[in-house]
Order: sequence, then structure tokens, then C-alpha cells
Amino acid sequence: MLYLITDMACRLSLMVFVTFPCLLCMCQYSLQLRNKTREEVHAEVGGRVRLPCKHQIKGNVTFMYLQRKAPSRFVNGYHHNRGVNPHEVFANRTAVDRSLAWVELWNVRVNDEGVYESILMDEGGTKTLTLYLRVTANYSAPVMTVSHSNETVSGRGYVVTCSSSGGYPNASVKWAFQPNVDGTQWVEVNESSVQNQVTMLYAVSRSILVNCSQPLKIRCTVGGAVSQQEEVCSTSRPVVYDGVVIIASVAAAILFILVIVILVKKKKASPSTDTSDVEAGIEQTGPNTHLMELK
Repeated sequence: MLYLITDMACRLSLMVFVTFPCLLCMCQYSLQLRNKTREEVHAEVGGRVRLPCKHQIKGNVTFMYLQRKAPSRFVNGYHHNRGVNPHEVFANRTAVDRSLAWVELWNVRVNDEGVYESILMDEGGTKTLTLYLRVTANYSAPVMTVSHSNETVSGRGYVVTCSSSGGYPNASVKWAFQPNVDGTQWVEVNESSVQNQVTMLYAVSRSILVNCSQPLKIRCTVGGAVSQQEEVCSTSRPVVYDGVVIIASVAAAILFILVIVILVKKKKASPSTDTSDVEAGIEQTGPNTHLMELK
């Protein structure tokens, strides 16, 4: 009996010896997760955003720092007994509120996007929060242009181009057809995306060649921006002629006008000539007429 009790006691001691360190590690890991978290913050180009350092504060704040991780730059912060100097990139466009534990950033730029880390020390200890600042910019309303093309199987088609600018991040032009069509009715002509090296904003453009097998209504979208609807391949759409046809038509019209002008001038000149002849005839026969009356 004593042997069984001793054996159970040894087994229990071994279990406690093995399990306790594991429980201790799990508790420490849980505390680390609680004190070091990550969240995402969204901002628009040219706007303002608040970058939080900690949602809850316990007692007085000893210090609060916010720094950019890559590249490593000090954004702004607070220390209870000494001043802090923001990096020149963030100078004159950041402010600190240590009571609410956040740093406000305004005049947001595309280059501000990235990972930030805040470190705050209060009476509850030191907390670290990792932030990812995601920056976006709305694209302008897409502009669509439509031009006639003869480079299709049917000989009747249109080149449709959609353009938009001032957006971030880079986006592709997408098409919406009514009614829906498959890829056999249109083909890609070209697509371009250019980033401004100063503002880092994008200008995008895309062109397609539409084969007119049926009337279509087309829209294009870039990011969240939507264009006006354009109608192509419609019988009511005016046909665009080439330059030779236009020049020939203008020349024919001018020639027709010249002919009309010449005919009008000739018609006006004819009555005046006949009147002169009649008057001349009267002058010549006038004396003879009077002599006949005297006889």
C-alpha cells in the first residue's frame, strides 16, 4: 500500500515538473501577444490620419514613440522629461496627443505607406503596437473615346479607349458590355500605366478594337471610378469618312456654287442688253414715223 502511494506521488510530481514550465511558457506567450499586436490603418493622399499607439492607458505615460520601420525614421512622440525631434520628413505635419495615445499625420503622401511601430510605457508596463499604414488615392472619372476603324473582319468596327489618372495603387481598366459578349467580339489593342515620379500617382489607359456584329453599350471602370456609357456599332451612329472622301465632297460643293453664281450673273446681264437694242431701234425709226403721219 505504501508502495502504491509513493509511486503515485512520484508520478504526480513528475507531471507537475513537466507541465508547469509549459504552462509558464504559454502564459508568457499570451502576454507577449497581448502587449504586441498589429493592425492596419487606412489613409487617403492629401488627407489626415491618426496612428494609435495604444487603445488603453494605465496611469501616467512615461514615454510614447512612433517610428517608421523601413526606412527607419522617427515620426514623433513624447517623453516626460525631455523633448523629441521628428524626422524632417514628418516635421510640420504631425502632432501628438499623449492622453489619447495617438500621433496625427496630415498631408498624407504615397511614400508614407508602410510599417510603423509604436512603443508606449505607462504604469502598466511597456506595450508595442505594429501598424501598417495603407495609402490610397481615388482615380479620376474615366474618359472614353470612340473612333471608327476598318481593321476588323466585318470591315466595320470601333477603337474604344478608356483613360484615368491621379490614382493609387496601380489599377487596371475593366470593361462592362451590355449585352454581355465574349472575347471574340473585341481584342486588346494596347494598355499602359505610368507612375508620376513626384506624386507617385498613376495614369492608366487601355484600348480595345470592337468588331461590330451587334449594337453594344460599353462602360469602363478604374478602381472605383466608373465612366459614362458609350454606344457603339449602332446604325444610328454617324459614319466617319476618310479624308479623301471629305475633300472630294467639299470640292464638288464649291464647284456647284460657282456654276450657280455664273448662271445668275448671265441671267441678270441679258435683259439690260435687250432693252438697249429696243431703245436704239425706236431712235432710228422715230423720224420716219412722224413723216408718215404728216402725209
